Amino acid sequence: MRRAKDGTLVVCLFVVYCVLFSQGLKASAATAFFGAIAAVPLTVHLYRRLWPLPGVNVGVERTSHQRFERDAVEAAHAPEKIDGRTGPTE
Repeated sequence: MRRAKDGTLVVCLFVVYCVLFSQGLKASAATAFFGAIAAVPLTVHLYRRLWPLPGVNVGVERTSHQRFERDAVEAAHAPEKIDGRTGPTE
């Protein structure tokens, strides 16, 4: 279903850009066609960056706060480690 939505988005954007370039900017048919081809990937990229899909963390880097929380949880639940070795401490 997601692929169908993505494909529909691309086709609709292509048609809209063709109409806008040819009518709004009074460009020739070839110029409007190639302009639409260039504008669609840029628009889709910006759309995905500004409004990412829920549950998808593509390119999102964790903040130092999140790293601190994970390290604290791992330290609380991990056995004691000395120099990378596990076991009882003396």
